[in-house]
Amino acid sequence: MQVYTARQPIFNRRRQVIAYELLFREGKENRFPAHVPPDIATAKLLVNSYLSVGLEEITDNKPGLINFPIETLREHLVHMVPYKNIIIELLETIEPNHESYSLIRTLFHKGFHLALDDFVYDDRWERFLPLVKLIKVDIMETPYKDVAPLLPLFRKYKIKMLAEKVETYEEFRQGKTLEFDYFQGYFFCKPEILEGKDIETSEHFLMSIYAEVMKPEFSYKKVEEFFLNDVGLTYKLLRFVNSSLFQHSEEISSIKQAIVFLGENQIRKFVCLIVTAQLNPNKPPELIKTTIVRARFCEHMAKAIGLRKESDAAFLMGLFSTIDAILDRPMKTIMDSLPLDEGIKDALVDHHGKLASCLDASEAFLQGNWDEVETIVNQYNIDPAHIIQCLNDSMCWSKAYESAMSEG
Repeated sequence: MQVYTARQPIFNRRRQVIAYELLFREGKENRFPAHVPPDIATAKLLVNSYLSVGLEEITDNKPGLINFPIETLREHLVHMVPYKNIIIELLETIEPNHESYSLIRTLFHKGFHLALDDFVYDDRWERFLPLVKLIKVDIMETPYKDVAPLLPLFRKYKIKMLAEKVETYEEFRQGKTLEFDYFQGYFFCKPEILEGKDIETSEHFLMSIYAEVMKPEFSYKKVEEFFLNDVGLTYKLLRFVNSSLFQHSEEISSIKQAIVFLGENQIRKFVCLIVTAQLNPNKPPELIKTTIVRARFCEHMAKAIGLRKESDAAFLMGLFSTIDAILDRPMKTIMDSLPLDEGIKDALVDHHGKLASCLDASEAFLQGNWDEVETIVNQYNIDPAHIIQCLNDSMCWSKAYESAMSEG
């Protein structure tokens, strides 16, 4: 499934790019889809740019500015994003009342950098100013002459000023004269559409896991089973665990380990973000069905060749064995972005290490490479009948998953 994000560069006074504003797009048409509510657009943007493609890749490792409406702040989905490399743009629709002040103050104390978007002065905003790093002024709606008297107040709090919708050299020059720090607009360049790939996930499946995690005391085992059956969710889960939000001393070698590491609250937030973004309502493509068979078969093979303790890692390896084909990105690039055990990465990138034998066996069986199958069977002294049984179980497991996805 193709995903689209627009980015518009933000320049300093020397016309150097110092950040990008990220904008939600539904397709290659370079404009915001008016029928999409702001909170849904923000959730989709987070999924597309943060959990699917990778924020650093989209912004060239520069800060990313993302719009947040009040609904998203209320739902605390903002806490899903890494505070170190984004700037939260507080939409002009947010009222400067007690509720928004409380939400924004919490974000400030958690380390987030905050910007006021399309800012129009109202004295009710003054108590917010110590919390704000950046003010964006739409110079088409609020001309420089209206902003100039307020600049001493903003500088008192060391707030940076950004002029947006700058369309001429004269507007750029005026902004520099007033000592604006940053500039954005068509004078420099239009938003650029970036295209990537996301992994499709059944809407029914998402609603099922959503229903489970919203229970007061959900079952970790059931949640693990949901992730075991969906490569897309697992990929996003591991990207989330590997974000700058978390620090972990050990590599993640199983889905269960990732879920336990996050805990109930973070898992709920993660699932809520994915569901809010309303990922693909269609059935998984054939490639993902095959991947699920391979994952289960790798798990069986690990047990068959004496790697019972590594069976969870083998499943995860099988689940990611086709991720390069799904995302059209090099396997090494993807592995570098995930907190997987080095044994899993070695097997997937270089076909090296003990887990690689499970991967080789699964590929040989599923491709009908019987000479390779015979070599593996003889090397590990495996009963061929047991291998056939494992393969049949993997096929049935995949069919059961497909059947569950077609219900409702």
